[in-house]
Amino acid sequence: MGVVPESPPTALNNIKYLKFLTMSLRNVKEVSGDVYLITSCPKLQHLTIEFDSSGINVEGVVQFLRAQSFLYGALKLQRVQVNTFMGLEMEMEFIKFILASAPVLEEIFFWNFSYLGVRSG
Repeated sequence: MGVVPESPPTALNNIKYLKFLTMSLRNVKEVSGDVYLITSCPKLQHLTIEFDSSGINVEGVVQFLRAQSFLYGALKLQRVQVNTFMGLEMEMEFIKFILASAPVLEEIFFWNFSYLGVRSG
């Protein structure tokens, strides 16, 4: 049985830049791990996310993200870049969580590469 530390590990205390190559929004377990990592980096200023929103438990993820109000205002994020954004409900709830949790946020960028494809013929 694992023990969850009460405070973040020392290595996370100095992280200023974090990039999720694939942030899965498939279920509460994966999303809660991502939220824990983000909130465990007290000096985090720049966050880049590439969503994987092929959701299975959409309602559970949405409810979990809405319940994170105790973290509002806790992040020192200044810049967020969201890649592969589709505007799905899970993604929108995650963005609402980030916006509510980061009162000093200066910039947020959304990129949607899903429609950039090469047509043949």
